[in-house]
Amino acid sequence: MSQGLAQAAAALHLPDDHPLICAPERVLRMADIRAIARAGVMLAGVGVALCIADPFELLRAVLMLDGRAAALLLLSPNLPAEAAQAVMREAGIERVVTDRSDLAGAVTLDALMADGQGGRANGAEPTEWLLTTSGTTGVPKLVRHQRATICRAARTDHAGSSTHRWAMLYDPSRFAGTQVFVQALLSGATLLAPRPGMTTGETVEWLAAQGCTHISATPSLWRRLLMAPAVARLPLRQITLGGEIVDDTVLGALRARFPTARITHIYASTEAGTGFAVRDGKAGFPAAWLEEHAHVDGARLSVRDGMLWLRPPGGEQGDAPHIVRDAAGYIRTGDRVAIESGRARFIGREDTTLNVGGIKVQVEAVEEIVHAHPAVAQCRITAKPSAMMGNLLTLSVVPRAEVDIDPATLRQEIALWCKSRLPPPARPATIRIVQEIPVSSAGKTERAIKP
Repeated sequence: MSQGLAQAAAALHLPDDHPLICAPERVLRMADIRAIARAGVMLAGVGVALCIADPFELLRAVLMLDGRAAALLLLSPNLPAEAAQAVMREAGIERVVTDRSDLAGAVTLDALMADGQGGRANGAEPTEWLLTTSGTTGVPKLVRHQRATICRAARTDHAGSSTHRWAMLYDPSRFAGTQVFVQALLSGATLLAPRPGMTTGETVEWLAAQGCTHISATPSLWRRLLMAPAVARLPLRQITLGGEIVDDTVLGALRARFPTARITHIYASTEAGTGFAVRDGKAGFPAAWLEEHAHVDGARLSVRDGMLWLRPPGGEQGDAPHIVRDAAGYIRTGDRVAIESGRARFIGREDTTLNVGGIKVQVEAVEEIVHAHPAVAQCRITAKPSAMMGNLLTLSVVPRAEVDIDPATLRQEIALWCKSRLPPPARPATIRIVQEIPVSSAGKTERAIKP
């Protein structure tokens, strides 16, 4: 695609009043997109960072700058100022379009549009996209992508795709958010962008009122959505999961709630881009996909010493010093995999393995066991350092709304559940009943794990 995203969307055969991005009280229609595609833009031809809290405004800025700016650095609005400036220095970018007051080199979104003076021509060269990894502490790692990698998985051949209504539940500055955005935009669908600060319940209420048909979210976000009273009113046709381990419990809950919706598990990362999709409704993926000559959505897969390696379709992938790749273009993903009964199952990240009494415990494996308890809606394992044991596990549990049981009894039930299904080192030392499990800006369960 030699043209920018706004120019590509403007060429779609859709009427001027067709909505492409909707937020509460605001709509960006085809006529607006076509105006953006024709307009000149301040900062054209230079590298620009975007750090904007409102998804609607961030996406509008992306449309203004893609195909015009030399590079776009997408920064999470939750990133501390010092970390944001450090990433900008690493990227060689001095100007930032933001609604914050604590970042140097700031330009407001209102000032971004200009009279077409200066800068390179629209679509003269593809804009380089710079994304950050979804780490929750310190300075995130920078990954460089070409627009071809960002748009690789977008499908524009769906009949009736202009009737699709996609929810933007990811932070649009993250790789997963860019995938929802380009899929909706390039297929002529409508993107539904909730207002920042809306609760999960308010978000689901609004999405239901908007007739949302397609949602892509992490398993952690899906568990939250399933607890919202208005979830039954969502007319979903497509359910997509990614970003975390997808287990049979969450798949079963989604099938029960939305029996007619198609369910897809996408494997992707900021480093590799979109890898492959699993559509058979089972956790993990077929072990046959690991065979030497197997191609999965154009990707190649390999497991080495329990670690998944992936060669992205066409060899297109992000570029960063921290990415480990072999001579054949396979990327070391950091995801641990076990082969069981013809199935490759994800068991956890390499950085979420804990030492408990000299035994390695995979945090996600413990959580998968607890999630299978019929009274558990969501859970999280955290670690408390111990001089004697290395770490002690703390389990936080959100009960299902329909469960009528006092916390003490539920703690006892879950303790017995864990005792009968987990080895001693993997059993939580403490069990807490909570109202909510925090998630990061990437939609993943927040962790403070130190192996």
